[in-house]
Amino acid sequence: MKLSNDVLEYGPVVVFRICCGPLDSLCYLVVEKESGEAVLIDSGCPAEVIVRTLEDLGLQLRLILATHTHFDHVSSARAISEETHAPAMAHPADVEMLPRYWMPHLGEPPHLEPAVEDGKVVSLGSLKIRAIHTPGHTPGSVCYWVEEAGVIFTGDTLFKGAVGRTDFAGGDPEALRRSLSRLAALPDETVVLPGHGLDTTIGEERERLRKRGII
Repeated sequence: MKLSNDVLEYGPVVVFRICCGPLDSLCYLVVEKESGEAVLIDSGCPAEVIVRTLEDLGLQLRLILATHTHFDHVSSARAISEETHAPAMAHPADVEMLPRYWMPHLGEPPHLEPAVEDGKVVSLGSLKIRAIHTPGHTPGSVCYWVEEAGVIFTGDTLFKGAVGRTDFAGGDPEALRRSLSRLAALPDETVVLPGHGLDTTIGEERERLRKRGII
């Protein structure tokens, strides 16, 4: 099911969900209401779409965070960074994998700072975005948890009724199992916003994972 672009509100944050590309990749523009500060989680949509959204909303982008470096999640990172001067960051293990994941027809790969580690906290106004290293789909997959808003951005680690593939380069089924167990420890009501598809909650997915014997 293809999602339309939409606006989601979770307490102190507004999330602009943008769906683009042949794989229906999702980019999330996360804005803290009080300060108006904005962070982009994943950048697989065309740069002009993201930049136009920022301009229409009168927002200044502070940072681009990658959940992982598969091309459909970072393909526009370079162009968006050049337009907005916002640095792009990913986990070091996935920065290392980027040359293997990149599609040559997309041109020069983006520069991603290897600055996201497990537990790293990025401030968004008065809020904190916490990185949770969740290897399995890729070695450097990361989920971004905004505890005060009750929401987590899971990239391709966890979806509604599904989990990330492990048959690509760097995939690891046992690592993914451990990562999913970490996510399952979060509060039931935490909203899961994945890299593709519909949103869900940790409580719903924990039950499904247990029934399937994954955790």
